Amino acid sequence: MRKAPQQARSKARVEAILTAARQILDAGGFEALTIRRVADEAGVPTGTVYQFFEDKSALLTAVVRQYMEGSSAAMAALVDQASTAPWPELVDSVLDGYVELYRRNPGYLSIRIGRHLTPELLATDAANNDAVADGVRHILVTREGLTDSPALTTACRAGVYAAEALLHLAFRTDPEGDPTTLAEAKRVVTLYLTDVLADPRYRS
Repeated sequence: MRKAPQQARSKARVEAILTAARQILDAGGFEALTIRRVADEAGVPTGTVYQFFEDKSALLTAVVRQYMEGSSAAMAALVDQASTAPWPELVDSVLDGYVELYRRNPGYLSIRIGRHLTPELLATDAANNDAVADGVRHILVTREGLTDSPALTTACRAGVYAAEALLHLAFRTDPEGDPTTLAEAKRVVTLYLTDVLADPRYRS
C-alpha cells in the first residue's frame, strides 16, 4: 500500500476497496479486475483507490495476501484436526479442505491457476504449502514413528506440491473441481504416503 489508513473513515474505505476487488475477482477472474471497476463497486472515486494502491498489481497483492492469510490459518487448523485420523481419512480431509477453500474463493483460484502471483506472493504461497507439509511431517514423526530428517521433510513437501498440482488440474477442468481428477489426487497422495511409511530410509 502507498500508505496505511489511520482514521476509521480511511480504514473503512480501504476495506470497501478490498471487498470490491475480491467480489470482482470471484465473479470474473483476473481479467475483470480494473481500478475503475473497483472504485465503482466500492462507491469511491478512482483517485481514492490510487491514494492507497499504486496500481492494479499493488491492489491484487493486498487482496491475495488476505486470501493467503485466511487459507493458511484454515489449513493449519485442518491438519491439526485430522492428525488422529487413519491415513486415507487424513488425506481426504486435507484435500477436501483445499477443495472447499478453492470453491469459496474462485477469485483466488483464478489468480493462482493463471499464475498472476508476484515473486513475493509466490514466496508466501510456498511458505503456506511448506507449513502444511510440516504438519504432515509432524504427524508422521509423532504418530507413525518415522525419523525426523531432511529427507522426510523433502518427501512431505513433494506430497503436498503434487497434491496442489493435481488440484489445480481439477479446477482447470471444471470450475467446481473435476471429481475424477480430485479422486485421483487422493489416490496418488495416499499411495505416496503409504510408500513413505513403508520405506526403511525414513526409519533410520
